[in-house]
Amino acid sequence: MKKLITGLALLTLMAVTSCSDDDAADAIHQLEVKSVLPTKVMEGQVVTLTGTGLDKVTSVVFPGNVAVGDISKVGNGYITVRTPSGIAAEGGIITVEADGESAEAPMALTVGKPAPVRVAPLDQEIKINECVEVYGTDLEFITKAYFPGEDGTDVVVEATDFKRKATGSLYIYSPMGIKAGPAQVVIEDCSGKKYTLPEVTLSDEVSGGNEETGGERYVPIWQDEVYIYDWANWQYLTSDQLNLEGIQIHEGMMMRLTFDNPDGASVCICDGNWGAPDVDGQGNNNVWVSAGVTELEFPISQGMAETLKGGSGIIIGGGNYTLKKIELFREYPTLWSGEYTTGWWWYLPASELDLSAVTPEAGQIIKFTFAHHDAPQTFCLCDGWWGAPYIRDGGESINNIVLSAGEDFLEFEISEGMAATMNGTETALIIGGDITITKIQIKTE
Repeated sequence: MKKLITGLALLTLMAVTSCSDDDAADAIHQLEVKSVLPTKVMEGQVVTLTGTGLDKVTSVVFPGNVAVGDISKVGNGYITVRTPSGIAAEGGIITVEADGESAEAPMALTVGKPAPVRVAPLDQEIKINECVEVYGTDLEFITKAYFPGEDGTDVVVEATDFKRKATGSLYIYSPMGIKAGPAQVVIEDCSGKKYTLPEVTLSDEVSGGNEETGGERYVPIWQDEVYIYDWANWQYLTSDQLNLEGIQIHEGMMMRLTFDNPDGASVCICDGNWGAPDVDGQGNNNVWVSAGVTELEFPISQGMAETLKGGSGIIIGGGNYTLKKIELFREYPTLWSGEYTTGWWWYLPASELDLSAVTPEAGQIIKFTFAHHDAPQTFCLCDGWWGAPYIRDGGESINNIVLSAGEDFLEFEISEGMAATMNGTETALIIGGDITITKIQIKTE
């Protein structure tokens, strides 16, 4: 009797196992789209779809009923396709078709519209190895920059050689072989459309390069080369593995990741307790970065600040990129912040300056940051005794200048008079013009 029961049990198990195997096979071959990356696209952008049954897909239909049949299989459950021209400007759902079946993606596509707004710096020559800074929207789709060459042909800089490539900003190294003088750099997006930038001044002198931009200091806390190939390859970096010496860590401090990313990647960051900082600006700690984007910046959360200081560090994952460097942003001491439109005149009291972290001295570099302005605006500065510090030549006077459109910060040396009145007890600075000031800092080493 025991043998009969055992035999029946075995047959039952075989039947269940056989059904489960069949169900698994059906699930593998069922046509389904689970994800589309990236979800913001434009003509020429490579799009990756994940799901099941995708190996039999014969057509990918983009919003606007634009079908593409040139499909590449890149792995089990992964296909790629290049975004065609003519898709609906408002975006929509992507659909795959195979053997009379169709399946819709669970998320909608939006269409990127690159728009460079301004360039910097406008007040100085840009040497070879220094950066032309471009600011705007949807700049992650920019693939090339063209500089006028000394021999009459353009010098092309590929996006993989940009210092920074993000949706709101590009920092493009000025290359060897450029023609010195006023120039309009041209950038090109992945569809081949070109954008001529406002005029800057190029120099054929060679600079050693500069990691500082606009008074920022990024301090490396980790540097190596680790290929993060998929979601099983989490990197657990304890505080002992990070160089945090001398850094006062706090919530809101910016962190920057640098990586190689030739094909597009998913990047995920957690604090040491698996907490989720806001990496994409929309509350998510996982973000897709397009091919060629090599930097990611975000503010560290309170949880990340605590785990960095507490020893458990950070956790980094995702897939399809090589992590190379992690940096923390250390801002120069801020003497004043707010929003003040100067007029004629603003008597800034010494009592409103925060000198807890720095003592102003003659020869130090002071930095004024302004609200963005699309038209020229005036700026005039005196020390608290109406002395005229040297800002630059070319204005109405050395301390009364015109800021070009888009010239959103200004740096120059502190004069003896400024140092004295800033460290005094009455009026620190007297500021005039038609500009709105948002921050005053001193650059220290």
